[in-house]
Amino acid sequence: MKDAILDIQKRLALGSFVNEASVSQGIVLRLLGLLSWPTYDTGVVIPEFAVSGRRVDFALCHPPTKPVVFVEVKQPGESANAERQLFEYAFHLGVQLAVLTTGQEWQFFLPTGQGTYGERRVYGLDLMERSVDESEERLRRYLDYPSICSGAAIERAQRDYRDVTKNREIQQRSRKRGPNSSVKRMRR
Repeated sequence: MKDAILDIQKRLALGSFVNEASVSQGIVLRLLGLLSWPTYDTGVVIPEFAVSGRRVDFALCHPPTKPVVFVEVKQPGESANAERQLFEYAFHLGVQLAVLTTGQEWQFFLPTGQGTYGERRVYGLDLMERSVDESEERLRRYLDYPSICSGAAIERAQRDYRDVTKNREIQQRSRKRGPNSSVKRMRR
């Protein structure tokens, strides 16, 4: 998988992925295949999955035809406001994990989480900014087919979401107390 990520990084830098179709074929399906998804089985990796008269780019299913993950692909630079569309898709079918990608950026969301769309983000991966090892680890962590089938990938995403939420709450409390509040508590 590392060689594929390096190749994708090189091609991203050259601007080789100019639209959603090229991102879908050249990045998303390529990586899903390396994550053991049977991309040839359109009952497991369903392209253009219909949801309430609209379509999500890929429904990743287990068992076949039962979506567990939705992947929405946008061309580079056009992912703004795409979260709402993705969350609507996921909400209608109770999909547990939602992924928004431009090929370079991968946003992993738990649609059932609380708060704004951004607050339900479990992890943001930029293939051009993260190391190849970290990119591979995160893609495997959340999208590995055997882990999705066993439920382990969703459990990891839920655990990571709890950690992100806890850290955000700690930061919010710290800001409310102000910079000197820890000093005051220590003096008491």
